[in-house]
Amino acid sequence: MLNRYLQIGVVALSLGLLAALFATTEPGGDITRQNTLKASGSDTEAAKPSPQGNSAGTSGQLANQARAVLSVQGMTCAGCIAQIKSSLAELEGIGDVSVDLANGRVAVTYDSQKLKDTERIAAAITDAGYPASVKQVLTAKELEEENRRGSAKSKRYIARVGDWEILRADYDAELNHARKRYEKTYGKDVFTGDRGDALLYGLKSQVAQRLIDEGVQLNEIRKTDYKLSPDTLKNTFDAFLNQRSMTPDEFKRSLAETGLDFNYFLKKFETSVTINTYVEDKVLSGFSNEQERQQQYAGWFNNAQLLAQIVYYDKTIENIVKNGNSTSGCRGSGAGGNGAVESGCRGACIRKSSAGKTGGESDDLGNRNTADNGCTRRCNRQ
Repeated sequence: MLNRYLQIGVVALSLGLLAALFATTEPGGDITRQNTLKASGSDTEAAKPSPQGNSAGTSGQLANQARAVLSVQGMTCAGCIAQIKSSLAELEGIGDVSVDLANGRVAVTYDSQKLKDTERIAAAITDAGYPASVKQVLTAKELEEENRRGSAKSKRYIARVGDWEILRADYDAELNHARKRYEKTYGKDVFTGDRGDALLYGLKSQVAQRLIDEGVQLNEIRKTDYKLSPDTLKNTFDAFLNQRSMTPDEFKRSLAETGLDFNYFLKKFETSVTINTYVEDKVLSGFSNEQERQQQYAGWFNNAQLLAQIVYYDKTIENIVKNGNSTSGCRGSGAGGNGAVESGCRGACIRKSSAGKTGGESDDLGNRNTADNGCTRRCNRQ
């Protein structure tokens, strides 16, 4: 199993929030569990990036404004963002360039009268060392319609991954829980001042990105006819309670003490079990070697990520996610001993767990969060 950590202190932001509920140490502790792989998150002690640094385009209300969305390989850090933007600087008509490191996407706003062939954008980025391909082109009319729909949707949802929409209530619930754990450990003033602002910024980025990761997997699973059996869900939940020597009523009381709604917990529990069971049954079936399982899972997730269309309804959260993923340094390939399965930082940076159960990052529910979502975020503290 794997947990994601922030450098300022360990907080388990699991899909079901179980790691946060039942961690054996407080957020500032050094948690070392059986079947646990440590991976880092954003450097929250660094100053918050400017939301305008690589934000979504707002350049112009021009009638000929268009946007190209590209899939780009090999991006890992702020240096990559700078190189990509520099590669496009000499193309006439280029406006804002928005880079999403975690999901391997670059969105380019441009003047469709000055730049008529979007393949020139892909070629420029590819020539800079980042293989790129155009996945979507939106005209000015389509952009206007997308913004209109996004504005209406943002009241209830923060983003959409394919057909899977991420509820704002889920984002708020998990962020609120993470904040409470920090305040319980470090005091009510932990989020005051510049350092507190940076910490909160990092928490927001990781909560949102993890929900996006979840959406990528759920969107892929929904393309199949896979259904989780009620017996599997019940047996998994019973085992979960038995492992903690708790009755259902005792567990409900423990949830209430943390401020989590029991029905929300059950929803996230079912989601986590669905993903984990699907991956075991359909993705990793027949693979027993640890490294093969890691590679198989990373390949499956990467493919799902490339195929998923990610649309942020909340542009503020979009900026937070993208900026949060650009604050770490570039790590290079796995040749340096960081365990990269593929070449470059986009490879699956995973270490062996003590029990050898692999196939991606898991929370206490056993749900895999992603083996490859930017080596920089995952592995710079292995």
